[in-house]
Amino acid sequence: MISVGKLRTFIKDNVIEKLQYFIYNKMYGMDVHKSVRLSSKVMFDKTNPKGVHIGSHTMITANVCVLTHDFVHKVHKDTYIGKNCFIGMNSIIMPGVKISDNVIIGAGSVVTKNVPSYVICAGNPARIIKSNVSIIEYGRIEATCET
Repeated sequence: MISVGKLRTFIKDNVIEKLQYFIYNKMYGMDVHKSVRLSSKVMFDKTNPKGVHIGSHTMITANVCVLTHDFVHKVHKDTYIGKNCFIGMNSIIMPGVKISDNVIIGAGSVVTKNVPSYVICAGNPARIIKSNVSIIEYGRIEATCET
């Protein structure tokens, strides 16, 4: 007999992730890599969905909002999130921002400017709180890295 936990994991890995990929890439025209892990409560800007670009092995958690347009200034801008990133819960990524590869964004951050690689950012507005961090897949800090 299969356990509830194993069934839930099987459904998540084989149904939900593939369905998310289909909806975001095929229906909305976003550029979301197949290996990206998304919470079911991620909010992507549907006004300019083709402006969303997310690299491989990135994790985006619950209630993150990725914006690609600014209604007040009447602009549509592409927003990029690189490879091996982790975006913490309740963060907001503003339109036109480029988050480079291997970046961790702390929970509740408001990212208003471009973020370089191998850093941890947090705050409102988000600022670099640690540099030269060894970050691996899905925004995890490498075990050999000092914290």
